[in-house]
Amino acid sequence: MRKPEIIASPDGFAIVTAKGTDDVSLDEVRAIIAYKLDELTTDLVCCDIVTGAGDGEQIRTIHEELSGFDAAMAKFENLPGFNREWRDAVIDPTFATNRTLIYSRTFDT
Repeated sequence: MRKPEIIASPDGFAIVTAKGTDDVSLDEVRAIIAYKLDELTTDLVCCDIVTGAGDGEQIRTIHEELSGFDAAMAKFENLPGFNREWRDAVIDPTFATNRTLIYSRTFDT
């Protein structure tokens, strides 16, 4: 069985699982919310990546234990207005969720 991973591409990323590959273009990303989950003895840093709007909204969750997480976060840092200080905001204090909006895009419709 294939281990889930994140693969960065020139214009986005893909989340690869045993069920298939979910390709996402950076142009589709509306928001990224970072937070921590309390895993009893450690915290797990996660990000919800929001694409679409209304009935078409999708949220994809990635976390730091997935292969490719750091490469994906480096890719996100190129988005205009991305909060490059996100890690400090999310990590402290420990064992608190610290939900933080680290990127938001407004689309003209």
